[in-house]
Amino acid sequence: MARMFADLHCHPTLFGFNRMRNSAEEHDPARNHAWHVPPSNPEAMAEGKRAATYSQIDVAKMSLAGVRICYASITPIETGFFRGNPEKEQNTSFVREALGLTTGATALRSAVALWRDGSMAALKEATAILRNEGPLRVLVQHAVMRYSLSRIRFMVSEDYDYWEEFLKEYQYMVRSNGQEHTAQVEDGHGNTQQAQGRYHLIKDAAHFKSIIDDDNGDMAVILTIEGAHVLTIGPDQERVPDALIFERIETLRTMEHPVLFVTLAHHFDNGICGHAHSMPDAGQLVMDQSRRMGEGMEMQGDLGMRVVKSFLALDNDLNDIEGARRILLDIKHMSPLTRRQYYRHVIEPYNERNPDRPLPVIMSHAAYSGMDSLDTFINNADKETDQWRSGLFNAWGINACDEDVRAIHKSGGLLGLIFEQRILGAPADASLELLPDALMIHLAAVVDVIMLDDRLDDEAKRTIWDCVCLGTDFDGFIDPLSCYPTALSLPRFAQDLRAWLLRNAHTRQIADIGVDELVEKICWRNGYEFALRHLPSGD
Repeated sequence: MARMFADLHCHPTLFGFNRMRNSAEEHDPARNHAWHVPPSNPEAMAEGKRAATYSQIDVAKMSLAGVRICYASITPIETGFFRGNPEKEQNTSFVREALGLTTGATALRSAVALWRDGSMAALKEATAILRNEGPLRVLVQHAVMRYSLSRIRFMVSEDYDYWEEFLKEYQYMVRSNGQEHTAQVEDGHGNTQQAQGRYHLIKDAAHFKSIIDDDNGDMAVILTIEGAHVLTIGPDQERVPDALIFERIETLRTMEHPVLFVTLAHHFDNGICGHAHSMPDAGQLVMDQSRRMGEGMEMQGDLGMRVVKSFLALDNDLNDIEGARRILLDIKHMSPLTRRQYYRHVIEPYNERNPDRPLPVIMSHAAYSGMDSLDTFINNADKETDQWRSGLFNAWGINACDEDVRAIHKSGGLLGLIFEQRILGAPADASLELLPDALMIHLAAVVDVIMLDDRLDDEAKRTIWDCVCLGTDFDGFIDPLSCYPTALSLPRFAQDLRAWLLRNAHTRQIADIGVDELVEKICWRNGYEFALRHLPSGD
């Protein structure tokens, strides 16, 4: 069985940081650090409901669960959750929509939309007021996200700056770096445990190896960022000057604790590349992510590709820039078109020239889509509703298709299995006994893309098992599989994984590799070896 866990994508500070920020507690050094866990809702935790009122993966829970390797994602909340689309606000202001509701104009528009395009179009017309800045939008997001009104008001103000928030959250993690702490942890079932431990923000591969090889239970925390909006979008929600983007990349490159990879896209426009559709139908009634959704790299001045090459420490001809620290890129949330451009113009030509040290394709928190190619995603983008599926799978372009899996496998990359019920396509009414299989079918489908590829020999097929790991997205405001609501559930996941592997040991070379060997690979070793390969050496 797995003796520890590695999580390729999670948010161990997002819950606490955003509840401390813009509050009196922010100025209390005894509480404003990553080991302090704000109160949680134990009932919601026990039922595995959307994690708005409880913490899923704070450092205390990780310490109890045996998470030794945490790829910690810093993710300043995008204002698209609170503001309207800048390109549409002048036509659909809060005042205009409020007048429409009182005069009956909104009801008329809804009736026309119902007649022309159906019930969802009518509902979007009726709720248009929620997609614009105003007091109602703030109250709705306060109720849904459970952030304080002072926090939400700050996030819609002109003072909210993604880059400054990133630096503050980084300092929030630095504050208790290397210090031993204790914390009380609720499990949601009326039980409280005391967690004790330390985490270390990793500086390089040698530092990382020393922490994990010392079997004292200390945690290695590797920094990542979700969303290049951190560097590219200013408080006015427009792209900052190009020079400032590249200056900020250099800042990341020279930090004491390096950012190993950046998830380039997220839910809303970052000014440099297209993002994938990620909002469920109900979410689109409140949020508008249409700006640059589904599009490719920003072409003006070749900015998108120049940013990509800068992160990867490559010159314009894809040669390595000597002495520059590489920041890897994560394809999760990239639109299918952006991914296609990234593969064709960066990954494939670079790796063909450098087969001994390829650029890895990372998809840090993903599910399988059932689709064969990026072109299939692109050609079906207008069908992406809650009902758009491919067999058992959610067929949205945010998920991995066969082409993505092959790119990950060929490059020695990693795919982290997400624990989000909606993205996994798990039925909302599935029983607790069946939910583990809702995750295992995605593992099997990813492995089968390679195992069923007749162009590969058995040895090459076997290595797909080196390319899958955990990428829970815990505390990314997800609706988890209710059987695994928090990091405390990971030991149960390891047991369920072992049971599934035993049932299927006659397939996919499982018996040849060994069930316990595969449990260790997926639960921690693949994440460990990936970090050793790609962290700066420390020499």
